[in-house]
Amino acid sequence: MEVASVEAIPLRRDLGERFANAQKWIDSREYCLVRIEADDGRVGWGECWGPTAGNRELVEEYVAPFLRGRDPRDVERIHDDLVYELRSSYHSYVPASVVSGVDIALWDLYGKAVGVPVSTLLGGRRRDRVRAYATGHFWGEVEDFEELRTDVVEEAEGHVAAGFDALKNKIGLARHFGWDAEKDVELVRAIREAVGDDVRLMTDANHAYDLADARRVAEELAALDVYFFEEPVPPRNVEHYAALNDAVEVPLAGGECWAFQHEFDRVLDAGAVGYVQPDVTSAGGITSTRRVATMADAANVQCLPHVFGSAVALAASLQVLATIPGGPMLEFDRTPNPIRESLAVDPVTNDGNEVPIPDAPGLGVEIDRDVLAEFRVDV
Repeated sequence: MEVASVEAIPLRRDLGERFANAQKWIDSREYCLVRIEADDGRVGWGECWGPTAGNRELVEEYVAPFLRGRDPRDVERIHDDLVYELRSSYHSYVPASVVSGVDIALWDLYGKAVGVPVSTLLGGRRRDRVRAYATGHFWGEVEDFEELRTDVVEEAEGHVAAGFDALKNKIGLARHFGWDAEKDVELVRAIREAVGDDVRLMTDANHAYDLADARRVAEELAALDVYFFEEPVPPRNVEHYAALNDAVEVPLAGGECWAFQHEFDRVLDAGAVGYVQPDVTSAGGITSTRRVATMADAANVQCLPHVFGSAVALAASLQVLATIPGGPMLEFDRTPNPIRESLAVDPVTNDGNEVPIPDAPGLGVEIDRDVLAEFRVDV
């Protein structure tokens, strides 16, 4: 069995109304999928984090010649060889999103080749369903804080009505609206009062704060029984994470901006987070995410993968979540997104507060070719 072709497929959907987190306004959903076909006709699908520009060119012009003729079942060896080759070529960085997309596609192809889910190849399932938390609560273009608070609280109540008993909201309003951290805390308090004490509530700042403000906000979040405080400070400052994690009662979480074992090894060694969050599309694929989960378990830290992509990223994350020790949760994006909702022939959906994990070979999902064609932007 050999790799016959490698293709990058850019998808895009412009949004009718843009929305924001602490760092940026989002006016589209854009994905670079990776399609790897073997010489026997089987196909594996992967997904890269970030814009298609750069990812697409690297996959088709650099990775494709590197992969052709290789046995796709040698996934971990190919992962490590590709990281080495890219490091040799780019010196100062390795494009982790490209490695991720290729790695996911190879695991999907490997599972299909032997007729088992990727979770089986990773050592076997610990669960067939996983508790999910609804993520979203982004901000629209509003006139005042009261309007934003009303919108976010209504969304949170809708998630609870849909069966979720865990939510994650966004804070860090200063960049876009000029409102200080007291408004951030007020927003979390409003959600807590609306959904009650029995709902698990997490809060994500998308690294909006300096260390002093992060500590002040963390103290307020602890009083609101927030389960974790995600990315309070810039991800480069691991020492700040460690100092803050040691000083405050609410556990810190982070990982979507870190990649590969060496970065997470530094984080875990420093005791920088209470929950570690690698993303399969940006940490180095299923291979790196599984390795990080193993490292985290050895350090007695729960792995809770970050998930915010298309149906491919969601399916890949579920295969890893099936194998993670402890009590992992699925981050389940509930922001309207037809590329996530319709790209799979049988979309992944919640069943109350849980999501079933597909058990078909590979990632367990089949791509809807009509939906793929609808959102493809290079034809």
